[in-house]
Amino acid sequence: MINIYSNSNTPSFTGGITRKLGRTYCSCEQDIVDIFNKHPQKNGIAGQLPKSWIEKLNASEFVNNKREVIQNIYQQFASIVKTASDNVVEAADKLTNVLRNYKILTEKQSYNIRKINTSGYSHIENGYILEGTNGAESLFVKEFKDLSNIEPRLYKYKTKRDGKYIELARALQLNNQLKDRHIMHTNWGDTQNRFMVSEYVKPLKRYKSKIEIKESYNNEKELIEDLNKKYGFRYYEIKNNNVKLGFEYEDKFYSYPEDRIIYNYFFSLLEKLNLKHIDLMDNPANYIVSKDKDGNPLLKLIDFGGISK
Repeated sequence: MINIYSNSNTPSFTGGITRKLGRTYCSCEQDIVDIFNKHPQKNGIAGQLPKSWIEKLNASEFVNNKREVIQNIYQQFASIVKTASDNVVEAADKLTNVLRNYKILTEKQSYNIRKINTSGYSHIENGYILEGTNGAESLFVKEFKDLSNIEPRLYKYKTKRDGKYIELARALQLNNQLKDRHIMHTNWGDTQNRFMVSEYVKPLKRYKSKIEIKESYNNEKELIEDLNKKYGFRYYEIKNNNVKLGFEYEDKFYSYPEDRIIYNYFFSLLEKLNLKHIDLMDNPANYIVSKDKDGNPLLKLIDFGGISK
């Protein structure tokens, strides 16, 4: 499924589909389907397992059989997602046992699975938070609705900018070409079984920052300092991406509204790839304020539907 250099302790993935989707803009679902059809042995999968899982495999007795083990984990995981729709406890036990068997989890580590409310989302069937215990990496699974039986013209409309193929392709492209910490990392997607697996971006509960973005500042740098404290935007990220934050007038720097600043940040990133996000401003659920590894606020884009040229 993927090519791994066995003499390296760092995972190196050179699968044709993952590499192709990471480098290429696909204008429609059919472009992506055509790529998968050229690689039927991939079983509709693109991306890679979490790095922390691969590192555990590299340090185990399974190191010389990683390809077969990884293929088996993909297959088992698809079965686990199906089980989770009816019984999250059983699914969590299955996941824990599979990963313990391959030494990815220790006997003290396990997974709990929590099903979240996805009502109101036109393309999402279910969402699952995979909560790792005792240091196991937490993940998020987005399960897409089965649209295969709807009328062809409606199907084409619904999958133009959203769905299991387009969102996976956009996520892999953005992760590969932008490598920005404000964009959620996607691990892999299984298009045959209609789900994607990503890092779990845990929202801060009832987030209300003590930092109030003021209407005006003495200079732009002061505004960036507040944006860093509230959303994690760093000076070099703003400057290197040419993000428009406001304007100067009579020795003061006047800030744009916060939602416009957030929009401008991702607009500037996507513009590098000649892309745009058509509903970023209209749907605040597209991004979440979480925490970085040091416990500081960090805003992240978590949805890849609606991105196009």
